[in-house]
Amino acid sequence: MAIIAATPAARKAAAERKIDIGAVRGSGVGAVSYVQLSDVLSHRGSGATHLACAVAAYVGIDISDVPSDGRITKADVLAYAGRFEADRVLPLDGMRRTIAERMSQSMQTSPQYTMMAEVDCSKLKAYFKEKSEKCLSATGVKPTYSDVFILACSLTLQKNRMLNAYFMGDHILLKGSVNIGLAVSLGEKGLIVPNIKNVQAMTFDEIAVNRARLVSKAREGRLDPDEYAGGTFTISNLGVSPVQYFTPIINLPESAILGIGNITDKVVPIDGGVGIRPMAALSLTVDHRCVDGTTAEKFIKDLIEYINNPLMLEGE
Repeated sequence: MAIIAATPAARKAAAERKIDIGAVRGSGVGAVSYVQLSDVLSHRGSGATHLACAVAAYVGIDISDVPSDGRITKADVLAYAGRFEADRVLPLDGMRRTIAERMSQSMQTSPQYTMMAEVDCSKLKAYFKEKSEKCLSATGVKPTYSDVFILACSLTLQKNRMLNAYFMGDHILLKGSVNIGLAVSLGEKGLIVPNIKNVQAMTFDEIAVNRARLVSKAREGRLDPDEYAGGTFTISNLGVSPVQYFTPIINLPESAILGIGNITDKVVPIDGGVGIRPMAALSLTVDHRCVDGTTAEKFIKDLIEYINNPLMLEGE
């Protein structure tokens, strides 16, 4: 005679439904026949048919979640499953395929690491407000914080040339011009990185005008090839999102990319006490083939010095 055994879940379900566990036909292979939860639920007079249980298991639904006025049937399970969206296949378009290939190539080609730091933006915010009003009046363009970070990075890169370089296999190419790219999101279509050429020769107003022009063209799909080629450094600014720290991926053949998070008011130590300051998170990813830790650290220190003393952005 086969031995009748039951799982704890089956016994609990049977007790709740006042079902004699010995009357339930168990499932299993061999001499021992185990009564499982699905067996109890599919037992005559209980919660669900055996087919309903099988369908629920197939579509990944807990049978006990399915509502029913009486015994749960296959139709009840399918009706409940209809509340969930089915899997879809999204073919890769040209841009998404290119992004996937380039990001994979970047991670496979260059040994990357990320350094992170926070910077007090109190003085930068005041500087930005003043410069923004003058720029808007003079050019009709409303600046963004990306513009002041582009200016600060340009000056920092001129002091730290290894981050404005290409690793070429048998040599390192130090770029003479500073061409800073700004990652522009195109929603579900992906992103593109137009770059401003020769930023080292531009004023704040000129940077703002060129940034606004390139971002507009990028979102309208009107960029010329030379406007997203030839970059030497990239900024990915997520300042309008709740994101603070992240690990941006280098845009090859560049050697570095700076991620900028949301400027957030935080409690920080100030002169032996505490206070609230607007803090920005910086995430610098570099190519270890040409940028060592001390070099990346110096870049961050120099950048923070410009942000802490924005009048230095006017020239030294």
